[in-house]
Amino acid sequence: MRERSAALWDQRSLTRPLATLVLQPSTKPLLPLYDEDTQLAYLIEKGDSFVRWVDADPSSARPLSELGSVSLPAQITGCALLPKRRLKVMSGEIARVHLVAENPGTGTGAAVIPVAHVAPRRSYLDFHADLFPDTRAPLPAQTLAQWMANKDASVPRMSLDPARIDESLASLCRASSVQAQTTSVADSHTPVPAPIVARGAAVTIGHCDKDNKATDCEPPSSKSASTHEEKSSSVPKPEPTAALTPSNGAPMFADTPRSASNDIEATTTVGPPLERPDCVAGRRPFGKPDHVRFKYLEGFLYRPTDHFTGLPELNTRFPQENDPLRVSAKFIAFSCAGIGGQVGVVRRDSPGRAPAKLARIVHGADIVSMEFDPFDGAVLATAGTDCKLQLWRIPDSPLNDESFFELEEYIHVTADRVYQIRFHPCAKGVVAVLASDAGQQAIYVYHGLVLHFIVGRSEDGIHSFAWSPNGEQIALTTKKSKEVRVYDVRTQELLSKGPSMSSIRPCRIAWLGNSRLCLAGFGPGSQRELAVYNAEDLSKPVAKVAIDVGPGVLVPIVDDDCSIIYLDDRGSRLTHAFEVFDDKLVALPKFESAQPSLGMAALPKAYADIAKCELLRAWRLCSHTVESIGFRVPRKRPEFFQDDIFPDTIDCATPSIDAAAWINGAAAIPRFIQLCPQGMTRLSEAPPEAVHRRVFAATEIEQVNNTSTAIDAMLSRVDDNGSDACPNDSGSDWDD
Repeated sequence: MRERSAALWDQRSLTRPLATLVLQPSTKPLLPLYDEDTQLAYLIEKGDSFVRWVDADPSSARPLSELGSVSLPAQITGCALLPKRRLKVMSGEIARVHLVAENPGTGTGAAVIPVAHVAPRRSYLDFHADLFPDTRAPLPAQTLAQWMANKDASVPRMSLDPARIDESLASLCRASSVQAQTTSVADSHTPVPAPIVARGAAVTIGHCDKDNKATDCEPPSSKSASTHEEKSSSVPKPEPTAALTPSNGAPMFADTPRSASNDIEATTTVGPPLERPDCVAGRRPFGKPDHVRFKYLEGFLYRPTDHFTGLPELNTRFPQENDPLRVSAKFIAFSCAGIGGQVGVVRRDSPGRAPAKLARIVHGADIVSMEFDPFDGAVLATAGTDCKLQLWRIPDSPLNDESFFELEEYIHVTADRVYQIRFHPCAKGVVAVLASDAGQQAIYVYHGLVLHFIVGRSEDGIHSFAWSPNGEQIALTTKKSKEVRVYDVRTQELLSKGPSMSSIRPCRIAWLGNSRLCLAGFGPGSQRELAVYNAEDLSKPVAKVAIDVGPGVLVPIVDDDCSIIYLDDRGSRLTHAFEVFDDKLVALPKFESAQPSLGMAALPKAYADIAKCELLRAWRLCSHTVESIGFRVPRKRPEFFQDDIFPDTIDCATPSIDAAAWINGAAAIPRFIQLCPQGMTRLSEAPPEAVHRRVFAATEIEQVNNTSTAIDAMLSRVDDNGSDACPNDSGSDWDD
């Protein structure tokens, strides 16, 4: 007989089952799922279309009695039970089974169907504790050493009450962290920092677990910031995680940042930040300028062979609050039209005509935001309308339509919709997500799969947000209240706020150093404006200028070293530039291209051609082209390194603090690198310029002398003629 059956056993006595349920004959297996909180078992018939749930409580009157069933329009090939903490408990949902169903037309697995099990109640206004007892928390019960020592432990349990779930999970995390540290000290093992969950946090699911490994695929940065390590009593000294050693003579990118030498190993240590003795944070070698230094700024296009042409149809409906073009040290990504949220990827060192079959990342839903990991240029993060944040690893090989993009991490954001994502500028693996939930928008700060902080929760709506360069604060602009606000990330405290742009149209924000903000938005009558604020006093802008009247959104790109703000004019052929000088915004020459811009992205200054006085290397996304552009400034002595406009800059390719240390309250001090190319002499050390004096030739002197002699001779001849007597000098008078 091929009858399928389900049985309930007692592990203390396996001689006979406690109860048995016999189903119809079939050759396909029966897949059981057990919910220990409700003591219900879900029986899924593989190859069939039925889902049954039975009573799996051995103490009940009729164990394994069928309580209900549901039929699907397709055959089932797989199933999984959603964890309790992800259910909609305030709607009476006690379980949710995800089923993989076959497509009747093709016969392949083509759909994942969620089936919700809802317990009927007269009212769902209150939390029903009888339906939702405490469930398993996403925390380990013991360490590997404890399990090997045959110690007994049980997984801690957390409450599902929405009013207590955050506090319950946070207290369990703190207790687990203290227990892990105590156990590790007793067992003489190196403690592993446990994730710290702040009040108001939630736990996310859905991931592709990978072993932690060095993922530093960026080219080596410029000269190392320092060789000595700053000692701190409050931050433990971590172990080095990766070492980058460029091989001698190996081909690298043409505009790779300069290093001290190809023979010197550049070691990247994640831990307490290293600080250059002669260039600390906020210090510049030449002080405050006394004049506008970049009034002759020049934007230019690179050769046509450096552009990317023949791109497929682009996504012209990408949200205006985000950027459809992203650039890293190795790759360029842009949003493409098509179902499923597609992102085209090309190698930055392979310009020219794009292949007909372009390599694409398919998110699974319409993409609203994408970002490259600043410390690993081969990792691209995409966020979609499905509230999922996915981190993809791009292979380091020629790209085509058969390239495989590995999904490294998957985060399901607990919200109704996701709008923007931004990586932490100093700590690797920390990402902030702007999302809305129940009519409120907030910024969720994740590290891995754990949500640590919720910043700026408001019902006013948020246009955009940005991390401060040191990663301590987040600035944002609101929609309804038309305010600009600055929050402390780890305490969620509102530090300052003030009025922003007077229009509710999109407003973009960026930091100008750690003390100033720049806002690009709209004023009355579609007048586009640029304003600079002091982050500590947002009551009024320090400087404000009206640019023009237009419908396009202005996207700021900030050069903190030179105090220059570049504005990408969406839908226009212009790129504006302003220099912040003496609390004023000074307009610089504009750059005009032949095609309107759909987006613009730039690399850190270390990737610019410093020897040719290039201040910024950027790329513009057009209708079917990605243009390579640059901004440079003419100099009188270009053969020397212009250290007055190229001070030591922040090393954006190396994390300056460990993520766990930053979450626990440690401050990040950015590392600085030198930009001087090899073989060039600094302008401050150059010999004085020779003074060229004008020397008249001897022939010119003789010519001048001859002219004066001729004039004197003519004057003397006139005098001689005037002194001669009249020829008829008889003196006779006229007769009467």
